[in-house]
Amino acid sequence: MAKKKILLLNALIAASRDGEYGCRRAALAAANPHLKSLFTSRANAFALAAQELQACLLDLGQLPETAVPAASAASAGRGSGKQRSDRALLQAISKGERSVQRRYARALRAHVLGSRLRAVVRRQYRGVQVSHELFRVLHERYRTLPATL
Repeated sequence: MAKKKILLLNALIAASRDGEYGCRRAALAAANPHLKSLFTSRANAFALAAQELQACLLDLGQLPETAVPAASAASAGRGSGKQRSDRALLQAISKGERSVQRRYARALRAHVLGSRLRAVVRRQYRGVQVSHELFRVLHERYRTLPATL
């Protein structure tokens, strides 16, 4: 049971690191200053979530895994050399948030978390839900605008 809890926390840390990496890349590439700010804010939230989960692992007497998440390594080459539109960035971030949201939902369905860890994961999951909805709405708004944005 403890091993499953550790694996689950490491998976959520990896998802948070991947989300942070994606949002930071999007913030650098975004043309719209408001989107830059939103992406940076979300990247910071992902970083804080990862730190909090790492602290939970340390409380369990485990060191967090230090490997680069596979999705980060895979997405590192995406879009290199070409400028992505804000619309494309919103689509990618919305898709990434959806993936993180599914991971958190799966973690909450698992019966290996204690009440303290479940509270941490549930709070972070609510943040992911709110953020995902925000990016989904923004993506819908940008879909109706001309393709040059």
